[in-house]
Order: sequence, then C-alpha cells, then structure tokens
Amino acid sequence: MAIAVRRLESGDIEQLLELFDAVAAERIYIGTEPGYDREQKRRGFESRIGVDANPSFVAVVEGRVVGSAGVYDHPEFGPTIGMLIAATHRRHGIGRAMMAALDDWARSHDVPALHLLVFPHNAAAIAFYRETGWIEVERFENDVTRQNGDVWDTVLMRKTYA
Repeated sequence: MAIAVRRLESGDIEQLLELFDAVAAERIYIGTEPGYDREQKRRGFESRIGVDANPSFVAVVEGRVVGSAGVYDHPEFGPTIGMLIAATHRRHGIGRAMMAALDDWARSHDVPALHLLVFPHNAAAIAFYRETGWIEVERFENDVTRQNGDVWDTVLMRKTYA
C-alpha cells in the first residue's frame, strides 16, 4: 500500500469531511461527535489550505484521503496536533507517515515542542505516540463531556524538538 502524505488541498475537503464524519461517528477517538456544525468544520479546513504556520496534512492511499493531521494553536499549550485515521487504514503505517511530516515541519520551523490531547482509553494511540517520542505531561480529570453525559479524562502529551 503506497501512502502519500502531503499538505491539504482544496480538492481534499469533501473526502476529509467524510473521514471526519466517520471518525466522529465512532464516538470514541476524537472529541467531536455527530451533530457538529459541518459547514463550520469545512470553513476551518479551508482556512488552513496553504497556511504554513499551522499546517494540515492528509494521507492519501489509492486516491482516497484516509488520514489527517494538523497543527493548531492551543491557548494554553501552544502548537498542538490533532490526528485521525480511517478505521479501515489503522495500523498500516498511516500514523507514522503523518507523524514524520509533522516532525519535519516542526524541525524546519524551529518549533521547540508539539502537544496533543488523547483520551486515556485510546491505548493504541498512546502506545503509538510513546513509540514515536511523545511523553505524558499531565492528565486532566473530567475534561470532556460527551453527548450522552459521560465525562472523560484527557492526557496531555508532548514531543520536544530542541
């Protein structure tokens, strides 16, 4: 399986929204759940096209967007990443390929560290992040309230480049 990781382009938006919809519908890996404002999300993705300060990358396999990773400015932690991968393409090297793109970007822009927030029940993601150089910094209890009323903790992780 050939994986191409590249910057987000305008022609990717529909497939990226479909991917985001699918991962949100799983209701377990990302903070967003179905019922979110899809047009606002579209505008957010579109606003990141060609922006070097907070890049968005897509992973493409056989012409389909199967993964996404981007950097955003968290008001407390600074540069923070978000990543999602289609269920059918997890554990096939997509995450590593996108992480390499994020690492290259961080190093080339003298970013001292990147951060991410992950749910503690996402053991596979946490193991992956640890394998790729991330460390746990802090755990936030009762951080995210889900649509069903459940309240989940989050784990803050950091990867340094300095």
